[in-house]
Parts: sequence; C-alpha cells; structure tokens
Amino acid sequence: MLIIVTGCTESSPLISDDDLVVVWGFVYANEPITDIKLTRTLPLDADSSSKFSTINDADVSVIVNQDRFKCDLAPGDSGYYQYLANDLTINTGDIISIEIEWQGQSIRGESIVPLPPRGLALESNIMEIPNFSDRQSLLDWRFSEKREVVVKWEEESEDDWFYVVLKNLEQNPTPIIINSTFSERMREIVFPPVQDNSFRIRLPLIEFLGLHEIRVYRVNREYVDLYESREQDTRDLNEPLTNIEGGLGVFSAFNSSKTYMTVIQQ
Repeated sequence: MLIIVTGCTESSPLISDDDLVVVWGFVYANEPITDIKLTRTLPLDADSSSKFSTINDADVSVIVNQDRFKCDLAPGDSGYYQYLANDLTINTGDIISIEIEWQGQSIRGESIVPLPPRGLALESNIMEIPNFSDRQSLLDWRFSEKREVVVKWEEESEDDWFYVVLKNLEQNPTPIIINSTFSERMREIVFPPVQDNSFRIRLPLIEFLGLHEIRVYRVNREYVDLYESREQDTRDLNEPLTNIEGGLGVFSAFNSSKTYMTVIQQ
C-alpha cells in the first residue's frame, strides 16, 4: 500500500516538508506484541520502485487499560518493535493504545480488542486427497466437489469482518505434489477479510500433508479500512483512511478462535 503525503513547499508542491510516521500496528488477544512497524512516508513523486524507509530510533509504548509497556526494537533495522515479556496479557474488551515519540513528533492510536469468533466448526477434521498417479488425476481433483473445506462460525452482526489463516504445523511437512520442496512462505496462508460467517479454503492451495491450524480472526473496522484503501488510483489523490493521530497508518486489535484439520493422502 502506498501512503501519499501532500504538502506545500517553495521548491515543489509534490513533496511534503514534514517526514511523517507511518504506523502498521497490530496486536492480538493472548499473544505477545511482535507486529508493530514504523516507516516514513513516501512523497507523491515517488516511483513504483521506491521503498518506505524504516524508523529504528523511536520510543514506542503500548498502553493496555492504562498500564504502560515500553516496546523494544526488534533485531536488525526492519523498523519492527516488540514486547515479549510475560507480564502482558491482552484480553477481550481491553482498550489498547500506542504512543510513539520520534523527532519531536507525538503519534497515537487506539483500538479495542473485539470478541473472538464463536462456534468455529468444520464438516470434518480429516481431509483426504487422492494419490495423484498422473497429471489428469490432479486436474480432475482440482475441479471436483472435494476440492474445498468450509470453515463456519456463528453469525452475529452484519458489520463484523473476519479473516482466515491456514498454517501447517508439521515440523517437517511432506509435500503433496511429487518433487515439490518445502517453502516456509507457503507454510502459512493469510486470506483476505470477509464479511460473512463462513469461508471456503480451496484445498489445491494446500501444498503439504499433515496437521493444519485454521484460525479465524475477528477484525475491527480500522483494519478493513486499511485493506480497502491499500491501492489507490493516482487520479484521485486521496489519502488512505487512518486512525493514527499525528501520523498515518493503522493501529488495530484482533481476536481469534482456532480449529484443526489433518490432510492425508490415499
């Protein structure tokens, strides 16, 4: 997502005088804080090859119900900040805020931890796929009724949004397709957010046998706004929606429920 900042300068109307902080901050119920990233903005005249510069010298604190926890910079220069100590627990209904101090700027964002999805269920926790003896058997299966697994949860509000994460939990997973090699990138698949109480996972996306975790996250509106404004038409020149005061980006809380399935092969 390209976050565009416009401003007025004597040299060019396309470049901002201010170097604003862009916050990509996500916290999860019952999980440590590892997903806070700070970058600088890109000017309007940046080309498609330009990259966000990371901010590695900010003071970052997360406040949970008025209790303050100072985050540390993660190893390297990735711009990620984290809080890994075991004295922090994030629960449903907690008011979570972030406060950032950087180069005289004060940046703040707030979110509330939503309820986890309820009634998570699969039709079956065992998914069996064919033993593909040739290319045709693979193609036949990909277009069959058995190519999907449906995960469902209780319907609550039309305003609720969710997204699904599928993760292989095997230490040394076995590839489904012969001669396939393990890719850590494909161990976990994050699907786009949906406004529904079910989601269909196409089994051909699954590359490995064994135990899988299916986790469904309930997300807040600020995350949906970020997702929907991740791509912009340069003819519009609209600034993305943000819930950050003094900067840009998003700070949002999530809650989740999980179930498991095992993929086996004939």
